[in-house]
Amino acid sequence: MKCVITVAGLGTRLLPLTKSIPKEMLPIYEKTSNGNIVLKPIIQIIFESLYKFKISNFCFIVNKNKKSVQQHFTPETNIIEVLTNQDKKNILKNMKKFYAILNKSDIHFTNQSKPIGFGDAIQKGEKFVNNEIFLLHAGDDIVISKNNDHLKRLKYFFKKYNADIAFLIEKVDDPRKYGVVNGDFLEKGVLEIKEMEEKPKKPKSKFAVIAIYIFKPIIFEYLSKAKKYADPEKQLAEAFNIAIKNNNKIIGITLKKSEKRIDIGTPELYSKVLVSLK
Repeated sequence: MKCVITVAGLGTRLLPLTKSIPKEMLPIYEKTSNGNIVLKPIIQIIFESLYKFKISNFCFIVNKNKKSVQQHFTPETNIIEVLTNQDKKNILKNMKKFYAILNKSDIHFTNQSKPIGFGDAIQKGEKFVNNEIFLLHAGDDIVISKNNDHLKRLKYFFKKYNADIAFLIEKVDDPRKYGVVNGDFLEKGVLEIKEMEEKPKKPKSKFAVIAIYIFKPIIFEYLSKAKKYADPEKQLAEAFNIAIKNNNKIIGITLKKSEKRIDIGTPELYSKVLVSLK
């Protein structure tokens, strides 16, 4: 399966830091197998998780201010060559591992020239997708689960119900800052979506969308239609509702209690993430 990773957002809620540093490049802690702590950009942790899920064909949707993302995913052997002393042994090991994955992957970059919404960013991946089923992963939304079980369930139920769209959802206390969905459960952990609203003032449920999806390519047709009716921030929700009206199957897969979503949308949330993972 091909994967589109969106990293073109402006990160306005994390200004002034994101004026010069893409939020997807913000570091978070990760513990290695030997217990050491490594700092990795958020986007690298997402990429490595997807690679472990047997995905090796990627398209990053970027903008002109995200050159550091492209640089990070370009191996530089001269950096490895200077990391030779014993104190830097663990850094050297992790860098070599990361570069080995890069060399085994097919990586493309597509530019979103204007920041006109998440739906438009998804559309920029249409040529890369080439009319195939694909996984879409936001570059700032992380789910931590044992052995990538969240992705395995997403793929399993997408196939089981022959869905046109499937994505992860999480029950939250205050859903007003998220895309919110409601519907009926097909079975435990699988919600058939009947409606989606983007950041509603009066949410009809507490199920918030996590920006990790599997799409059939019909989504591009609905996104094009949605541009006529909705502002950029609400185009994806409008595309989903158009799909529902056309009797397309849309399902949401709930997170397990043992799984953790990492949200870095605000300084407060980012600081909590750093404390919880250290």
